[in-house]
Amino acid sequence: MDLSTALLCAVAALLGVNNLLFKIPGWSTKRVFFWSLQAVNLGSIVALLAVGIPGFAGATTAINWVLGLLLIMHVIGNNGKLVEALRSNSSEEEREVNERRERMKAALLRGNEE
Repeated sequence: MDLSTALLCAVAALLGVNNLLFKIPGWSTKRVFFWSLQAVNLGSIVALLAVGIPGFAGATTAINWVLGLLLIMHVIGNNGKLVEALRSNSSEEEREVNERRERMKAALLRGNEE
């Protein structure tokens, strides 16, 4: 396997990992994996657009830009999924706090009636 084929396979594997991360239960609480994947994505984007994948005669620029833009799309999508997960977690926590507050108010009202 030559270098250009190995680099293409590495980019394909990176795209697969981008999709696989969100299938892991509790991924939003394991932020080390998320941010390390985002760092690898950004590093790959810079490498693709600055250096590129050697070995594609004539089509190198187009291939590098397509793969780089695809990774940019994944970075943006990954951040959107993280924001969505954080919002859903905060709304659940807020709902639990409101339920506790209502229970405490009911207990205080029962205590005042007696």
